[in-house]
Amino acid sequence: MFARTHVSSKRERPAWDHLTMHVFISYNHHDRKTARRLGGQLRLVGGDVWFDEWEVKAGDSIPGKVNDALAAVDTVVLVWSTQANRSAWVRAELETAIARAIDDDGFRVITVRLDSTLPPPLLRRLKWIDLIDEDVGRAVNEIMGFANDQQRLLAIQGALDEAAIEVRYFQGYGTVVCCPQCGAKVSRLRGWSQTDVERDDTYAGMRCDDCGFEDGGEI
Repeated sequence: MFARTHVSSKRERPAWDHLTMHVFISYNHHDRKTARRLGGQLRLVGGDVWFDEWEVKAGDSIPGKVNDALAAVDTVVLVWSTQANRSAWVRAELETAIARAIDDDGFRVITVRLDSTLPPPLLRRLKWIDLIDEDVGRAVNEIMGFANDQQRLLAIQGALDEAAIEVRYFQGYGTVVCCPQCGAKVSRLRGWSQTDVERDDTYAGMRCDDCGFEDGGEI
């Protein structure tokens, strides 16, 4: 169910490196966009993330998949808001997580607060993370225990090395690991540039050989 990612053995592990964290993201559907960003960045640093959009397929038993995941993870990240506070589903996930935390000292429940709504009473004695400013990178640092952004970037680099993911940068578009439309490898992407002589403006971007996707901008 989880795909482990570790820092590459080709370089010495930093002193702050630790075993892979297995994370369950609990959230209300109104907060899906932020929860997805948080889960994505946790995966980038090597976290083993269970997020329902990525794990529950058509025909799956949703309660069954959730129960299995909550039994397997070691950390629940509770994305907390006014909407989450009103959600019976989030409450059910939280009750299961608290029951595990009572029996297992190594199990963590981390509240990530999106607005001024106070965490559930049982979690108020624990340090929570405020994400009102939408600084997901800072929240990931706190969840993973990184002292600074440099440690987070090193973890991302290690995950890319281990996964052997090729990354390319195209002027006018940015950094890509595949075609954003069809998923073609970067070897199937081509850079382009053109100049508007009358305006003395130069534009650049990238084009996919497989599906024809093209995008870019002024440079």
